[in-house]
Amino acid sequence: MPSDDCSSAPYRPRYSVEESSDAAYEKDLRHRHCMGRKRRVVTIMLLVAFICVAGMVTRGYLLFAGIKGDGQTTIKANREMSLWGYKKKISKSDQAFGRAQSDSYDFFNAIPDEEWKEMKHKTMTMIDLQDGIIGRTSYLLSESGANVNSNSWWIDNWKINFTCQNKVLIGGKWLCDPTRIISIADENAKNTVPKPRGRGRKKREDSQKECLVYISGEREIEFGHHFLDYSLARMIELHSDQVGENLLSCEVHIFAPSGQEMLESRDGLFIHPWGFRPSNKESMGLAADNTAPVAFKTLQETIAELKHSGRISVLVLDCEGCEWDIYGDILSLEEPIQQVLMQMHGLPYMANELF
Repeated sequence: MPSDDCSSAPYRPRYSVEESSDAAYEKDLRHRHCMGRKRRVVTIMLLVAFICVAGMVTRGYLLFAGIKGDGQTTIKANREMSLWGYKKKISKSDQAFGRAQSDSYDFFNAIPDEEWKEMKHKTMTMIDLQDGIIGRTSYLLSESGANVNSNSWWIDNWKINFTCQNKVLIGGKWLCDPTRIISIADENAKNTVPKPRGRGRKKREDSQKECLVYISGEREIEFGHHFLDYSLARMIELHSDQVGENLLSCEVHIFAPSGQEMLESRDGLFIHPWGFRPSNKESMGLAADNTAPVAFKTLQETIAELKHSGRISVLVLDCEGCEWDIYGDILSLEEPIQQVLMQMHGLPYMANELF
């Protein structure tokens, strides 16, 4: 039977003398501090890993959300993106350029589809705003009898809705990417060279050029000279190994129904003794008795007579008002002209319809 006398049981301390010493206490304290540091390090690492995984998931979602069903990326050309935080631009090989090239008849071949889509959207937005403006100011046209300054009217009511990225000033006129004009002409000229054994295209005539500039009015002859100089310099850059050959890739055709004898002449510059008339005005260019020679032809008749269809790169119009009569013929051409430089005169009733 056990005794209730506690003094009879031997004393067993919880810790031994070694375990209760100051050295043991300091050792245990160091161990606790070490474990605390390990727990903090592990917590920080888990937090960093969570942030990285969340970032990767988010970036991956944004990446795949910007891919079309056909596998072509629609992300803007110069947008910077990366899954790991460093900046990386999308290479040109990962972009699509077909939309701009198709809409511009192969002229703009270096604008990514997504950027071109944004440019078209901004243009249409500006046109919608423009429609509201001209709707409120159409009554100011000259046919209404109002005394309106044409220069201020154009500035106040028509805004720029498209800007060429590579425009160059030549002979006092701005051209959109003239180097592209020369490059297209050079490429088309190469495509006309016959293949061996006569199976290729028909060899072009020596006088035929793939880049033609039409100028209505002898006052723009300076622009014609400057353009020929520019095109020749560009061709020399493209074919530096062929210096000494005839590298002139463009022709300038000036249509001047009067005063053509005063115009200068040079290689690549041609002068024609007639002007342009609209297709809906048969009597334009005839004398009062209808016996005088015809001094005017339609744009379609001119192109057909000179066999220039599909090769006109630039049309310059400064014909003291004829632009209002023939702009419909320009827009109805089967083979479109790459660029039209048009100087406006006055404010006829169709001023809003032109654009």
